[in-house]
Amino acid sequence: MQNIANIKRMRHSPIPRVEVFTTSCVIALWFTGAALGQTPSPGVAPRMKAIVYRSYGSPDVLRLEEMDKPVPNDNQVLIRVRAASVNPLDWHYTEGTPYVARLLEFGLLKPKVTRLGVDYAGTVEAVGRNVTQFKPGDEVFGGRTGAFAEYVTVRADGAVVLKPANLTFEQAASVPIAAITALQALRDNGKIQAGQKVLINGASGGVGTFAVQIAKSFGADVTGVCSTRNVDMVRSIGADRVIDYTKEDFTQSEQRYDLIIDNVGNRSLLECRRVLKPKGRYVMIGGGGLNDGRWMGPLARVSRALVLSRFVTQDIGMMLATLTKEDLTILSDLMQAGKVTPVIDRRYRLSEVPEALRYLEEGHARGKVVITLEPNSESSPVSAKLATSSEDRSGPELIAGALIAIAVGVAIVPIVVALALNRRFRRRNPGKRPYRWGYYFSVQSFIAGVVLGLMLESGVSAVIVCGVVYAVLAWFFAQRHHWAWLALTIFSFNPVAWIINLVYLWKRWAEDSVAPPTS
Repeated sequence: MQNIANIKRMRHSPIPRVEVFTTSCVIALWFTGAALGQTPSPGVAPRMKAIVYRSYGSPDVLRLEEMDKPVPNDNQVLIRVRAASVNPLDWHYTEGTPYVARLLEFGLLKPKVTRLGVDYAGTVEAVGRNVTQFKPGDEVFGGRTGAFAEYVTVRADGAVVLKPANLTFEQAASVPIAAITALQALRDNGKIQAGQKVLINGASGGVGTFAVQIAKSFGADVTGVCSTRNVDMVRSIGADRVIDYTKEDFTQSEQRYDLIIDNVGNRSLLECRRVLKPKGRYVMIGGGGLNDGRWMGPLARVSRALVLSRFVTQDIGMMLATLTKEDLTILSDLMQAGKVTPVIDRRYRLSEVPEALRYLEEGHARGKVVITLEPNSESSPVSAKLATSSEDRSGPELIAGALIAIAVGVAIVPIVVALALNRRFRRRNPGKRPYRWGYYFSVQSFIAGVVLGLMLESGVSAVIVCGVVYAVLAWFFAQRHHWAWLALTIFSFNPVAWIINLVYLWKRWAEDSVAPPTS
């Protein structure tokens, strides 16, 4: 998945701040704005071609369609797209995964926003009357929703900057999401310093190839992890040491690192922690990957990190990047100086975006996969044979029903059970105050115990053990045993619950200590 509240901004608001899901990626769509820039001109408007999708499924759901060419408003520039690039974000939106994101942002039964693509590079064709920093003919690159198209409009003060003269359009288009994710992961989340030992897990991918080079520009000692066929490439872009994961497990090494950037999530958090220094940092990229489940995606791993970080001295967490003009300028300077060079794996035409997504989803791309748009290169829409299996075979209605059932179950069932148990308690103990919160907390704690077992990634045994332990504690908690109150409150790992229970249970404890009146 290169977490979900930030996605909404990327897809529906202007460009002041773009957050990336993909991880690191998802957030870029929110601030670039899906709809604000695409204002068709009145009357008979010029036309353009763009990739659209109106249902979830495989890349077969994508269509190359004609639509009105956008017209810039007073604060926008119209850009003729010369190249774009593909990110994991794009196939997450195409497939509607993780499924929980359909409930939170994507659209429950069908996509809310039907355009794809964020990274682009091109030539300014027209500018709004208030725009002074760009002029027609300028070569630029940046990020905005709907980049898989012949034209886009973007806010001049948003995530768009001049393209370095030493870069091609294809190279520039490969930069925004991947390079900014790498930069912010190293600089902002990793607090990278010169001389530190940094490990990049997934060093041959889009984010990884940028991370290796940017880490070197900070003066770090860089170790890259990749497959056999990519060892020479990763070494050629500056890695001091390259680990072939097919021959060596980096988590079993005696080397200790100040910082780990994890782009793939193929090793457990406990294994990665083993090779971190006591005050080291582990940063997982938030876009999600092939190893993430289709229901929760990277959210499950994020939850595990939050739990683990409470018990260790290392800093363990996830990052979500923010697409900004300032960081695009920094990257432009690095590329102009020759310190960072985009790595391009394959090139596809606009009509071949479905094939590009399929290739990216295989998880073996070396660097970036780009979409090339040259004059008159797109003469026909996507082949009709792509429509043969376009619909979501998982069944959007079934997935929607399951999501709603889970939400209702987690939110409503504990309340109903707590009210029923409290009613029974009041009948048996007419002289005592209600115990609704106590029963509710007991039920929720049992659910949390089962979830904790799942997050430990230790199989069915861990789920059973955690479920039983929390069930026993919840039972004695519901029986108002003081030791269970303390134990379950501590094991909730929830500061909010600690505060509530400190007040609530203290009152109940005092109430129980009062001897009942004798007749």
